Amino acid sequence: MIQLQLSENFWLSEFLSSQTAERNPEVAEDQFNPPNEVVDCLRYLCENTIQPLRTLLKTPMRISSGYRSPALNAAIGGSKSSQHMRGEAADIILSEQLLHNAALQRQKEIVENLIYERVGRWVRDDVNSNFYLFAAACLYLNELDVDQLIHEYGTPGAPAWVHVSASRHNNKRQILMLPQKQNLTLEEALLLGC
Repeated sequence: MIQLQLSENFWLSEFLSSQTAERNPEVAEDQFNPPNEVVDCLRYLCENTIQPLRTLLKTPMRISSGYRSPALNAAIGGSKSSQHMRGEAADIILSEQLLHNAALQRQKEIVENLIYERVGRWVRDDVNSNFYLFAAACLYLNELDVDQLIHEYGTPGAPAWVHVSASRHNNKRQILMLPQKQNLTLEEALLLGC
């Protein structure tokens, strides 16, 4: 089941990977054998949120944290209500290729121009690739199924990763910044990189 393709560019194995589970056999069993309903939720997340962003940006993404079994979530000190445990969330890191590969210049410029049109300011030179992922998700928030979009840790305009969640049952389209647990408007979110 681990080699199950969830969407054009994403596989189930990417969402199950965990160094903690690999080192801990009692956690590994549940982590690497998710229930069917979790797999269905991961497929929904990929098809309706993550894959459209991957297609738009044409840039590889790495899932740093996807599904977390309850045992794994407890082992890493995750929230007891984490959407990761239901297969409804992923923490994503966008490849730095977007910043350095001339073939991806157009995708980068599309995001920058949309930000400028929305807030009247240009993106700073010191933002990281994850900011482009965050900004693209913000800009297309109403076209995607998004419950929460979170600029996590790092510094403003340079998130360490981007948390994206989606659910068939509840898509609040909420934009947040951690660690402050600050709710952001679309404009405030985009200005983090300007």
